[in-house]
Amino acid sequence: MHDERPSKPRMLRTLLVLTAAALAGASLWLGPAPAEEAGSKATATARFTMLPSNHMVLRAMLNGKGPYRLIFDLGAPITLLSNKAAEGSGTVDANAPKSFLFSMRGEAEVAKLQVGSLTAEKLPVVVFDHPALGVLSQVLGEPIDGIIGFTFFARYRTTIDYQKDEMTFTPVDFSVRDLMKDLPDRIAGPKVARQRVLAPGGLWGLRLGAAEPDGKGVRVASVVPDSPAALAGLAAGDVLTAVDERWTASVEDVYAAASGVEPGREAPVAVLREGKEQTLTVRPADGA
Repeated sequence: MHDERPSKPRMLRTLLVLTAAALAGASLWLGPAPAEEAGSKATATARFTMLPSNHMVLRAMLNGKGPYRLIFDLGAPITLLSNKAAEGSGTVDANAPKSFLFSMRGEAEVAKLQVGSLTAEKLPVVVFDHPALGVLSQVLGEPIDGIIGFTFFARYRTTIDYQKDEMTFTPVDFSVRDLMKDLPDRIAGPKVARQRVLAPGGLWGLRLGAAEPDGKGVRVASVVPDSPAALAGLAAGDVLTAVDERWTASVEDVYAAASGVEPGREAPVAVLREGKEQTLTVRPADGA
């Protein structure tokens, strides 16, 4: 009999992909990290354990409690703690209210996180029970208490030695933006409408044909008598290669270039006529 159940490594990979995808939508935003850890810029190290899915797990002390098992995930935009780990470490009060969705408690701060010889202070986290981490814990037979993400590793230059199962952390001067603080200003801030006009700013008096092969220019289909184009000497059959010193390999190029020429301003127009290139001067008229 053939067993079609997925293998444990395959299940782990699936769960972690689901976790990363879900967490990407939970990047609420987090408070700014200090530019340096208190004390010094000394390099620190920490040992990690590889899961069957080749993800790294660090054992961390949170506020002197633990250790807690945290996945080190360079793709996670937040640092996440389960409710159990957050309560046990004193990061949140056990009586703090929870939302209906994933028992979320929102933003919090770990006063001190220790991994190996590294101590990080005032680490912003988001507290909620992500279901994929719960299932992953069941598959592994050991609890996964959260994920170490961007708000932690952005503080360091990190080197990973897979042969020694060891990470090396060197503090860097970097502050994590407080996105939640910035968000109201970005939403309520002044709105500047941008408009791109793909039409002439004035009347030229010609009708375009198709673009020539190999980007050689755009053929003029016809010219209106006594129009600015006619007065400049443009004629049907000319191939426009540049307008106002901008190359015109397509019809869109011609309109974009012409839209920047105000009525009454002279603009050079390069054309191919019977195989010879010449430059004419067009002064578009006011189309109002």
